[in-house]
Amino acid sequence: MPNKKELIGVIDRKNNLVNFSMIAQQFGIKNMAIPDVTIPDVISSLEKKKLVAVRNFGSSKIVMVKKK
Repeated sequence: MPNKKELIGVIDRKNNLVNFSMIAQQFGIKNMAIPDVTIPDVISSLEKKKLVAVRNFGSSKIVMVKKK
């Protein structure tokens, strides 16, 4: 599972146009889950720490790094 720094780095490099599936694919996570941990869980923890924001864009959720 990618750590916080790796996730934020990927989101930032992709110019904040990353959805959950793209994150899973980037880190080779099949079915977006590792036993008991999912990409939405990881993103949710970053969102609670106010490091990222998740926005609905059509039927996808886009993850964006919050700039300080």
